[in-house]
Amino acid sequence: MDSLPPPGETGAIDKETAMQRLEWSALLETGVAEMDASHRALLQAIHATIDADDGSLGARITELLAALAADFAEEEALMDQLYYPTEHEHRAAHRRALEALQHALPVAHSDPAEARSLLERLPRWFLGHLSAMDLPLAVAVESTSHPHSQPSSARLRQQLAQLLQEQQSI
Repeated sequence: MDSLPPPGETGAIDKETAMQRLEWSALLETGVAEMDASHRALLQAIHATIDADDGSLGARITELLAALAADFAEEEALMDQLYYPTEHEHRAAHRRALEALQHALPVAHSDPAEARSLLERLPRWFLGHLSAMDLPLAVAVESTSHPHSQPSSARLRQQLAQLLQEQQSI
C-alpha cells in the first residue's frame, strides 16, 4: 500500500485524504441522472465497506470493486459517445483508483485495521474525483443534449468545485 501515487492526484487514494462520513446531497449531483444514481449507490457502497466488520471486510471490498468498475464503465461509455477530450486522463484516474483499492483486498485478510485506514480515505477521494473529473464530464454531457442529462447547474457546480480546490491549495 506504500506504492500509492503521491498525494493530490485525483486518481489515487492518498494518505492525506481521510475525512468524516460524506452523505449524499443535492450538492453532489451532476445533473446527469445515470451518473447521479450510480454515484449515490457508490457512496452507499463505500460507507457499507468502511462500516463492515473484520470478518466481512474482504467480501465488501470485492463488492465495492465491482460497483466502482461498473460506475467507471458507465462513465467511460459516456466519454466514448462524446469523443471526450480528457478521456485518457479520466480513464487513467479510474485505473489508479481501482489499483489502489485492489491493494486493500489482500490486506483486509491479514491486517483489517490497515485496510480500513485506506478505506476511510475513499469518501474524500470520491469528492475529489467528482469535482475534478465527473463534473466536467457532466458539463460535456449536458452541452451535447444527451438524453440522460437534465437542465442543471453543472457548469456552476464545476466553477464551485474549482473555487473549492483553489481555496484548499492556499
